[in-house]
Amino acid sequence: MIRLLEAFNPEKYGRRVEQINLMDLDPDKLTPEMLDKIADHLLKKALGDNPKAIAEAQRLLEAGETPTIEDCMRVVEGPKE
Repeated sequence: MIRLLEAFNPEKYGRRVEQINLMDLDPDKLTPEMLDKIADHLLKKALGDNPKAIAEAQRLLEAGETPTIEDCMRVVEGPKE
């Protein structure tokens, strides 16, 4: 029944999921909260779900540096002897 309503009257009963291509977004128009969510997602994707590495990346970013994955993972591995 629901599928029939969606098919014959999509404006009223259609699915309301909007997919956005991130490449089409203008970062200047995004809110700081949205930018933070995107940054957190990308950090988790690059560094895994490792809180120490993510914290190190955020610390380097706040210090005005450009962190690399190697810099962030070095904190997790510890100093080499």
